[in-house]
Order: sequence, then structure tokens, then C-alpha cells
Amino acid sequence: MRNGERPKEDLDMRGTKQVIALLAASALTLGAGMALASTESSKATEASKPAATQAEKEKKAEFHRVRGEVTDVETGARTMVVKAMQGKKELTVGVDVTDKTIIREAKAHKTLSDIKVGDRVWMKYERTNDKLVADFIRILKPTKIAAKSQSPEKAAPAASKTESSKKSY
Repeated sequence: MRNGERPKEDLDMRGTKQVIALLAASALTLGAGMALASTESSKATEASKPAATQAEKEKKAEFHRVRGEVTDVETGARTMVVKAMQGKKELTVGVDVTDKTIIREAKAHKTLSDIKVGDRVWMKYERTNDKLVADFIRILKPTKIAAKSQSPEKAAPAASKTESSKKSY
């Protein structure tokens, strides 16, 4: 070996290192290119999604539940209005009743004509395209308070008995 000359084995090792470095650099470049291409294709897909998302939002319904007293029923127009309390505020909900609406009292199936003004109901309805549509209506049993307010004749004799008991003392 002369001064400055390297052994042949050293040259082969140097070439191998260069090849490995070249392969690693090309793999990184190729990987970055594929990642960039995939994000661009996902952006293109997302750009087409907003129109589809709006259509899905219109199709997707918002379900609400309310329990209250029926204030109006129109069987011809197939609509119903329920007055309920939501916190301390009074809420009035007018809904359309369709053929798909399920109406029940206990386990018995009922129709819209079976619902009368003053009935207490629990209702599940949905908001679709700025319309409220009843999905499920359950006619509830009258409460004791509602029963007393509907029959004032029964409440009056009870009041007179308490007055007579006061007089006897």
C-alpha cells in the first residue's frame, strides 16, 4: 500500500454505504410523495362531501320528546297541538300526524280520531325540513289533578262537607 491509497475492501464498503444512503433517500422521497398524494386525494373527496353532507343533514331528523295536554286536534288536516311545560316556560308544539305515526293507549293501537282535546299525551316527534312530524304518540291515563278539574260537581260536595265540619266545632 502506498501513502494515501486505501485497500480494495475499503472501497467496496464505501460503495455499499453510498448505495444504502441512496436507497434510503429515495424511499423517504417516495414515502413523502405518496403521503402528499393521499392527502390531496382526501381533500378532493372532502371537497365533494359538503353537498352530500347538506343532503344528509336534511334527511337526518332531530327527534324531540314532550309530555303535555292536547289543546287542538284536526283529524281532517291530520294535525295536533300539545301544550307542555319546558322548565318554567310553556311550550306549544303543533305536529303533523302521518300514516306512519304510531298512536297507543296502554297496549291498544289508536287513531288520531281517538285523541280528544284535554287528553294528556307523551309524544316523540321529529323536525325534518322545517316541519314537525309526530313519530309516536302515547295517550296517558288522566291524572288525579286533571280528573278533579274535569268534574267540578264532585269537588263541590267535598268542599261543603269540610265547611260543615268547621261549623260543628
